[in-house]
This record gives sequence, structure tokens and C-alpha cells, in this order.
Amino acid sequence: MAILKNDLLSIKKFSQLTGIKQSTLRYYDDLGLFTPAARGENGYRYYSPVQIITINSISLLHQLDMPIRQISEIQNNRSPEMLLEVLNAKESTLEAEYINIERSYSVVKTLKRLIQQGLAADENVIETVYLDDMQIVIGPVNDFKKSPYFYDAFTHLCSVAKQYRIDLRLPVGGYFTDFNAWCEEPGRPAHFFSVDPKGLDKREAGKYLVAYQRAYYGETGDLTDRVKKYLDDNDLMTIGPLFTIFVHDELSIDDPENYLMQVTIEVAPAR
Repeated sequence: MAILKNDLLSIKKFSQLTGIKQSTLRYYDDLGLFTPAARGENGYRYYSPVQIITINSISLLHQLDMPIRQISEIQNNRSPEMLLEVLNAKESTLEAEYINIERSYSVVKTLKRLIQQGLAADENVIETVYLDDMQIVIGPVNDFKKSPYFYDAFTHLCSVAKQYRIDLRLPVGGYFTDFNAWCEEPGRPAHFFSVDPKGLDKREAGKYLVAYQRAYYGETGDLTDRVKKYLDDNDLMTIGPLFTIFVHDELSIDDPENYLMQVTIEVAPAR
């Protein structure tokens, strides 16, 4: 279809419509990558409205970090097959980048939530509140018969983290089978778990006792006695596993003795 002179756009107007700088359009013309539809007697560049589609496709490929040389090859020898091959390759790269960005976003959101919980907490108060589901990933059983040390168990978790699909960038806590197990050996959780929004395990929603303690990993200070007293005073019994997580740890606190541990366990009226 013939292009009438009245249909042509000046480089200034074309630049305004496409958002592509005039200097970039001149650069593309000099490279032979994207030439104007016509030139005036004064040498001015004029573009067809149809070329808006073409420059948008070039701009897209450029935004996808494709080298100018490759874009030029596509433009000069374009076919549906060639473009499909290029887009398939780029789709795979973008999918991997998207997964990584989404994962990093989950880490940031999870860390923010726990830090905010710690900032809002009154560490001297034990209370019973309703908690929503919390998605987690539970790691392997900790074998303290093989080694009695907390850090040996944690090191083992790190060595098998990928196998259990545990992202160690996410906060890691201790999973105790019940309240008594925590009281007897607070530094020896049955499992470690990660707080993971995409985890297939979870701490079920329910009415939970929530308590805090300034302590180092594996330590509880007087918290076990305080929790026992709270349970007796309020005629409560504990249900199921107990979870410990450090909402403030080495990421935000310099002094290890000043880390802030959160303890949660489901409770119900004693029968």
C-alpha cells in the first residue's frame, strides 16, 4: 500500500508517539537497523505510522537485553520461525529470573513480618491469641544420639537443605513434638523448620500461647517456668507441637545474648 506524504510523521512527532528519543532513532538509522520511510529534500527523516509497530518490536528486544547485532539480524532476515526461536529462548531466561525475584520477594516479606512482630511484642507478657496458618517446611529428624550438640544438628540441616527444599535465606526455627519435650531439652528440637510461604507443611491456625524471651540459640532463661505458671494460672493445657523462632537474630541484633525468641504452642481449656 502506497504511503502518502500526508501520512508521514516527522522524527519529532514519531519520537513523541513511541517514546524513543530522536537521538536513538538517528543512531538506529546510521546502523541500518531502523530507517525512516522517507527523507525530505532537506534531509529530514519521516516515518510511517506503521513503523510504530516495528520500532516497538525493536524496543522490546532491546529491553530484553538482546544485542543490537542480533536485533539487526532478526530485522533483516525475520520470519515467524526465527522470532519464535528467539522468544522461546528468552522466555526460559525470564522464567528463571522471575522465579528468583519472586523467591527473594518472599524472603523480604517474611523477614519484615517477623521483625515487625518482635518490635510490637511485649517480651514480659505471655498471652493467648488466635494465629492464622503459617506455611513452613519441616526438615529431617535431628539425631541428638549421634551428636548431642545443637550446632551439629543445624549443620546437618544445612547439608540437606536442598533435598528438603529448604531455602536457608528464610528464617529457621525449632519444632518440638510437645511442650514437655521443649521444657526438658529446649536446645534440642525434634526438627528444624523454615518459615516458607510456599511450604507444604504448616502450623495450623488456632488459639496459641505466645511468649518471648531474650536469649541465645538453644537457651530459654526462665521462660519455661514462666510459661508453666501462665498455663496453671489460666487453667490451660497445651496441644501438639511447640514452635520456636528468633524474630530478631544476628541479622538485626549485635549482641547474641539479646536475640529475641518467639515461642508458640496451641492451647485449650484444661479438662
